[in-house]
Amino acid sequence: MSTMSTIPSPAFPVMSMPLFGVWSDVAGVYRGAMKANAEQLFLSSVNVIQEQMLRAFITASQSCADALAKNAISVHQQSMERLSEANGKAVGIMGRAFTQAWMGSLLPTK
Repeated sequence: MSTMSTIPSPAFPVMSMPLFGVWSDVAGVYRGAMKANAEQLFLSSVNVIQEQMLRAFITASQSCADALAKNAISVHQQSMERLSEANGKAVGIMGRAFTQAWMGSLLPTK
């Protein structure tokens, strides 16, 4: 025999109104925790990006300074080689001119 009742089933108890307020408070607690987590993730990510960009900039600046120093040394060395070569040629020209002038003075005049 089957009977129907108007009494609610104990499997689905009726919740009172104060219990709904508790669930709202619980949801608010989780919402606050999730918001704090998201803010922390965002701010820490920004800090990591700034730090890495600063490191990259410093590394690039140091690398550039090293390359400029090597270039300056190379150009200075090449410059000194050119000046030394020019000095040798100038001594040769002066030596020839002096020798010709000296030899010219030894020749009898016509």
